[in-house]
Amino acid sequence: MRPVELKIQAFGPYAERETIDFTQLVGRSMFVVSGRTGAGKTTIFDAMTFALYGRASGALRNASDFRSQYAQAEMKTEVDFSFTIRGDRYRIVRQPQQPHPKNKTPIPHEAVLYEWEDGWKPVATKVNEVQEQIESILQLSYEQFSQILLLPQNQFRQLLDSNSNEKQQILQSIFKTEAYRAFQERWAERFSSYRKQVEWAVERTRLKLLELEDEAIEDVSTKSIDVIHHWLNERELHLITTAEMAADQKQVHSKTFEQARTELEQARALVSLFQEQQETVQALNQFLKGETERNERHELLRHLEAAATIRPVHDRLLEMEKHVLRMTIEDEASSKKLEQLQQKQSSLSEQQVAIEEDKQKILSLQERLRLIDEMLPRMKERAEHVTRREQLTKRAKDLSTFPKEARLQELQERERQFVETLAIEPEERAVDAERYVDRLLYLDKLETKMNELSDQLAACERDGKEVQRQHAIQQELMNKYKQQEQMNMARQLSEALEDGEPCPVCGSRHHDVPQFEEAVEYLDERESAMTRLEELSTRLIEARADYRSLHQQLETVRREFDEGLKDVQVESSLTEEIKKWQTHTNRLQREERTRLENERTLRQLTGEMRQLEEERRNQFEERQRVLAELEATQQKLNALGQTEEATLEGLQTERTERQNLLTALTKKVESFNHDFEIVKKETWKEEERLTLLRQQLVEARGQFDIQRTIWSEQLEAARLTQERYEQLASRIDQRTKMQEDLQREEEEGVRLRHRIQMIEEKLGTVERPDLQSIEMKVNEAKALYERASEHFISSQDALFRHRQIVSEWQALREETAREEQKLETIKLIAETGKGINPQKMTFETYVQTAFFDQILHAANIHLDQMTSGQFRLERKVETAKGNAKSGLELLVFDAYTGQSRRVQNLSGGEGFKASLSLALGLAEVVQQLSGGVSLETMLIDEGFGTLDAESLDQAIELLMSLQATGRLVGVISHVQELKDRVDARIEVKKSRSGSTIQLIVE
Repeated sequence: MRPVELKIQAFGPYAERETIDFTQLVGRSMFVVSGRTGAGKTTIFDAMTFALYGRASGALRNASDFRSQYAQAEMKTEVDFSFTIRGDRYRIVRQPQQPHPKNKTPIPHEAVLYEWEDGWKPVATKVNEVQEQIESILQLSYEQFSQILLLPQNQFRQLLDSNSNEKQQILQSIFKTEAYRAFQERWAERFSSYRKQVEWAVERTRLKLLELEDEAIEDVSTKSIDVIHHWLNERELHLITTAEMAADQKQVHSKTFEQARTELEQARALVSLFQEQQETVQALNQFLKGETERNERHELLRHLEAAATIRPVHDRLLEMEKHVLRMTIEDEASSKKLEQLQQKQSSLSEQQVAIEEDKQKILSLQERLRLIDEMLPRMKERAEHVTRREQLTKRAKDLSTFPKEARLQELQERERQFVETLAIEPEERAVDAERYVDRLLYLDKLETKMNELSDQLAACERDGKEVQRQHAIQQELMNKYKQQEQMNMARQLSEALEDGEPCPVCGSRHHDVPQFEEAVEYLDERESAMTRLEELSTRLIEARADYRSLHQQLETVRREFDEGLKDVQVESSLTEEIKKWQTHTNRLQREERTRLENERTLRQLTGEMRQLEEERRNQFEERQRVLAELEATQQKLNALGQTEEATLEGLQTERTERQNLLTALTKKVESFNHDFEIVKKETWKEEERLTLLRQQLVEARGQFDIQRTIWSEQLEAARLTQERYEQLASRIDQRTKMQEDLQREEEEGVRLRHRIQMIEEKLGTVERPDLQSIEMKVNEAKALYERASEHFISSQDALFRHRQIVSEWQALREETAREEQKLETIKLIAETGKGINPQKMTFETYVQTAFFDQILHAANIHLDQMTSGQFRLERKVETAKGNAKSGLELLVFDAYTGQSRRVQNLSGGEGFKASLSLALGLAEVVQQLSGGVSLETMLIDEGFGTLDAESLDQAIELLMSLQATGRLVGVISHVQELKDRVDARIEVKKSRSGSTIQLIVE
C-alpha cells in the first residue's frame, strides 16, 4: 500500500480542509512530519488508519474524539484517502459519528470505498462491507497493520514483544499458512475416526472367538494370544478325536441295521403268506355256510323289514349305552389319578424328614461361608504384600545401575571439545563483509545506471539532431509558402491599382505594374506544413528538455558514484570484485553459521548433560525410596505373622465348593416345597372332579334303563330277539342284492379252494415267524444308527465350524494388527501436527518458523548496522511451560555479554531499534515471498527521541539506505538532525484557530 492523497476536514486539530499530495514525493522515499507538540502530527497517521479501519493509530485515542473543536458546526468531519496497491488505485471517504448541526440525532458513521476504472466507481457503501474489502485488499487486519506497517507512538514494541499466538496470527495472514493448519486438523479428524474403526476391529476379533459357543471361550478370549492358541489347538484335537470315534460307531451300527432289515423283509414275506392262508380258509368256511343261509333268505328278508322299523329306537339305545360307558371310563381314570396323587403326596410327606436335614446343612454351610469371608481379606492382604515385596526387590536391583552413564561421559568429553573450539574468536565478522558487498552492489547499480543514462543521453542527442534537421527543412518549406503568399498579395494589390490614385504602400500615383506568374493556391498543403512545423517545434523543445534532464541525472549519478568509490578499493572490475567479496562473505557466513551451530550444539549438550545428571540423581532417590518401601513392606508382613494352615487358594476353592453345595441344597428345598404345594392342589381338584363324575354316571344309567325297556317292548312287537336284530341290523340295506351275492359266492368258493392248495405247497413245513420281535429289533438297530449318524454329522460340523471360525479369527487378528500399526502412525502424525511433541509446536507453527527465521535474518542485518554488531535477534527454541504455544518467541543475543535474554528487557532505545529492524525485515521478506501482501509504506510515530547521538545516526543511515528499495517511510520526529537530513517534510503549524499542513519538497 502506497498513499497517493490524503484530505482531512474538521478532523482533530484541523478546522478546515487540509490536503497532502504524496505524488509530489516522486523520486523520494522518505518524509518527516514535524511541528510543535500537540499540533497534530500523529493525527495525520490517525487519519490514514481511520480511513482504512475506522480506528485510531494508537490505543489511547477513540474515533469518537476525531471531531475538531475548531471547526464550524456546518462542516462535516471527514477523511478522504486514496492509495495504490499492486497497480490498482483505491479511495476511501469516511466520516465518524458526529453531532448534527441542527437536530439532536447524530450523523452516523459512514464509509464508501471506490476503485479507479476510468473514474471512481463505488465498490462498498456500508461500514462493515468496507471493513471486509479493506482487509481483503491489504491482507492485513487492524492489529496486524498496527504491528507491521505502523509503529504507533509509545506502542512501537507491539510486534517485538508479542507472544507466539499473536505472531502466529500475523504470519498466518501474511503467508497464507491456513492450509497447513487444515492439514493438521484433517489428520486429527482422521485419527479420531480411525481409532473408532480399530476399536471396533479389536472387538469384532474377540466376538469372532465367541462364535465357538464354548463355555470356556468367554474367559479364554481375554487371555494372551499364546494361551488362546494353546486352547484352540487342544479343542481342535478333541473335536478330531470325537469325529473319528463317531465315524467308527456309525459304521458298526450301519452293518447291524442292514442285517436286521434283511431279516425283517424275509419274515414279512412269510407272515404275508400265513395271513393269506388264514384269510382264504376263513373265506371258504364262510362260503360253505352260505348254503343254509340261502335257504333261509325269504325268512331273512321278512326279519329285515321288521328290523328296519325299530332301528331308530335301537340307535338311541346304543348312544345312551356309549355315553354310560364313556362316563364309566372317566370315573375309573379319575379314581386311578386320585389314587396316584394320594400316593405322591404320601411319598412327599415321607421326604420331609430328609428336607429338614438339608435345611440344617444349609445353616451350617452359611456359617462356614461367613467364617471363610472373614479369613479371606487377611489372606489376600498377606499375598499382596508378598507380591509387592518381590516387585520392590526387582525394582531396587534394576535401579542399582545407571544405564546412561556412558552417554553422560561421552557428552562431557564433547562439551570440553566444543568449549576449546569456541574459545578461538573469529578475526573478521560476516556482517562487515556483507555491508561492504552491499556497498559494492550499490556502486555496481550506480555504474549500470550511469551506463544506461549515457546510452539514453546519446540516443536523445541523436533523436534531437534528427528532429532539428526535420525542423529546419520544414521551416524552409514554410518560408517558401510565406513568400508565395506575399506574391499573391502583391498581385492582388497591383490588380486593384488605378492611375492617378495613390498606392497604399508607397503613395505613388504612377504605377509601373510588373508581370506576375499565374497565382497558384496551396492552402491545404500550407495548413499541413504549419501543423507539422508545430509538432516538430514541440518535439524539439521536449528533446532539449529530455537532454538537459538526462544530462543532469547522469552528472548526479556520476557524482554519487565517484563519492561512493572513495571508500572502496577496486583492484579490477566491480563485477569481479563483487564476486570475490561475495565468495569471501559466504565463507565468513558459513564460519559464523558453523560457530552458531556449535554454540547451539554446546547449549544442547549442556542441557542434555544436566538432564542426564538429573536423571541419575532421580534414579538414586528412586532407589532409596524403593528400599524404604521394601523395608516397610517386610515390616507389615512381620506384623501379620505366620500364615494359617489353610492357603488363600484353598479357602477360595472351599468357599466355591460350599457355595455351590449351598446353592444346590437351597434349590432342592425350594423345589420340594413347590412340588408339595402343587400335589396338594391337584389332589383336591381331582377329588372334586370324581364326585361330579359319579353323580353324572348315576343319572346316565337311569336314563339308559328306561330306554332299554322301550327297546324290549319294540322287539316283542316285531317278534324279534335282541340277538336276531343284531344279526340283521347290518344287512337291512342289502335285500335287493342277495341273489347276485349268492352267485358270486359260488365262484369265489372255487377260487378259494385253488388258492389254499397253492399256499400250502409254498409253505410246506415252515413255522410262522414272530414279526413283532423282529420289528422291535430292526427299530432298535435303526435308532442306534440314526443317533450314531447324527452324532457323526454334528461332530464333523463342530470340527468344520471350529476350523472356519479359527481361520476367520486369524485373518481378523492379522488385519487388526495391521490396522493398529497404521493407527499408531496416524496418531504420531496427528499428535505431532497438533503440537504434542517435545517442542510443543504445531505443523502450521513449524512452517511459520521457517518464514520467521528469514525475517529475523533480514532484521539482524539492519539491527547489526544500528547497534554496531552488539545485538542479534534469535528465535526461542526452548519449549514453553504448560499448554502455551511456542516457537515464535523472541530473544536478543548480546555480543558484549555472550548471553541471550528476553526482548522485554531491552531499554526504550534498544527496543525501538529492534522493533524498527524487525519491521524492516518483515517487509523485505514479505515482498520477496508473499505476492498477496504489499508493504510499500512504513509509518513511524516518534521513538527517535530515545536514541543517543550514535544510535540516531545509525538509524538515520539505515532509513536513508531504504531509498534504493523504493519503500516510502514516514517519520514523526522532533529530532532536528533527522529533519535536516530529509529533503521532504510535512510541517504542521499550530494556531489559535486550528492547525494547518504544508508539504515542503526541496
